[in-house]
Amino acid sequence: MADELRVVLRGIGELAPLSDESLDVLIAAAKPLSFSSGELLMAQGDPSEFADVLLKGEVEIAADSARGAIPLAGMTAPALVGDLGALAGLPRTASVRARGSVEVLRVPKAALAEAALGAPRMLIDALARLGGRLRRVNSAIGLYTHALAALERGEFPEDLHRELRDPAPDLVEFGETFARIAKEIVLRRQRNDEMASAAIIQRALLPDPLLFAQETGLDVHAAMIPTREVGGDFFELLTLSDGRVVVGVGDVCGKGVPAALYMGISKTLIRMKLRERPDLAAAIHDANAYLTVNYPAEQFATLFYAAFDPATGALDFVSCGHPAARIRRADGRIEALGAGGLPLGLFDDLAVKLRTAVLDKGDVLFAFSDGVTEAADSTACDFGEARLGAALAGKEGGAAAVVDAVVAAARAFAGMAAQSDDITALALRA
Repeated sequence: MADELRVVLRGIGELAPLSDESLDVLIAAAKPLSFSSGELLMAQGDPSEFADVLLKGEVEIAADSARGAIPLAGMTAPALVGDLGALAGLPRTASVRARGSVEVLRVPKAALAEAALGAPRMLIDALARLGGRLRRVNSAIGLYTHALAALERGEFPEDLHRELRDPAPDLVEFGETFARIAKEIVLRRQRNDEMASAAIIQRALLPDPLLFAQETGLDVHAAMIPTREVGGDFFELLTLSDGRVVVGVGDVCGKGVPAALYMGISKTLIRMKLRERPDLAAAIHDANAYLTVNYPAEQFATLFYAAFDPATGALDFVSCGHPAARIRRADGRIEALGAGGLPLGLFDDLAVKLRTAVLDKGDVLFAFSDGVTEAADSTACDFGEARLGAALAGKEGGAAAVVDAVVAAARAFAGMAAQSDDITALALRA
């Protein structure tokens, strides 16, 4: 058995300078130990009282930090682990854990030092390894400093990736981990940039309420606050060829980019149809026909659209599965308009019901998405219909004041709770 161990030890580069007698001293002083997967052989910070000759299996060397272990390297049998710390009398600079089953010979540092004193070549090699490790660590620090600076600038060229994938041998796994993290950071930054671009495009698809008010001379205002960078809610402000104006609010099922794309398509289809012919019901019917043929049934939208005649106060409106719009009369009364109907995009032949109302001087039409009434506080209690009515009744003034008051009331009610749905509100004052 001693002869077999001597052959194994002789094959380990650090122990090659030792004579057979010195190897026998190590073998006699050593203690055979076995470890299961995940067990700790050496702990960072502990005194270096021994070195381990790895006979079978593989170990992972990692630096412990406040945020968890950072993999540095792996070693496979046969190998010598922990000898530099034992010879120098330094605390462990890293932890060593078993990967799978591991068998070692644990050599006390006194026996290792005695063997090394009898073989100056072993000490010279140890100094050379310490110097080489220091050089590699310094080189790695420079590389990672450069890599962090590149990440900060938002740049991460491929040659830097290659350097990180081929680091110093002692830091192979750390380098691979850093490279993966760096790549993920770059990808996330790119996704964030793409989402920012999508948000800009979505805002461009929404009309400008201030500009529309200036061009038409109407007291009208709208606001949309998405849950994410982009949302599925939308509002519409459009002048028809017959002198009427169209106002609308829609809510696409879902959130994020898919909902935003469906929103853009739905809104554009209705707008195109209304420009061809100022018939509200027909435009929504035709848009639905296109959506049901070309888009999956998982996507649909609820909406409220109204055509208002500033000259007469006549209001034609359509509701497709959307919350009932409100009219705040000049005397403070709140009326709910007819609602119901099926959402846009679910069924081929949508029956669109056109209803009518009248806005007298001082009356305010208010349309909104369910993100207003379903704004929830930290206890999951909704803002609800009653609070909406109170916010509308308690705020006099023009369209902007009404929109701002309702949105502010809903958000104040939710407090610190995360916004769970897009919030959209629109007001038109006769």
